[in-house]
Amino acid sequence: MATLEEKKLLKLPVETKSGTSLGRVLGFDVELESQSILRWRVRPSGLASRVLSHPLIVSREQVLSITEEKMVVDDNVEKEMELAKAKAIGLVSNVKA
Repeated sequence: MATLEEKKLLKLPVETKSGTSLGRVLGFDVELESQSILRWRVRPSGLASRVLSHPLIVSREQVLSITEEKMVVDDNVEKEMELAKAKAIGLVSNVKA
């Protein structure tokens, strides 16, 4: 079984399946019962880092692969980040229809 130390996981680059860079791993939450990672916190990069005041949350189901070089996530994560940016700058309302 391959393992990766915490210090290598933290700051690991995160990109979508289609190759879009989203940021770097900031942290993770562990589910106590199963002792497994429940969700990842990703520090956005680029414009998103200046617009979003909180990390992007990625569920373990959205993670496609993790290597020593990078974490690859589903393309839908990028869409979620774009929606969060639009809400942060007021282009989209938080009100549900």
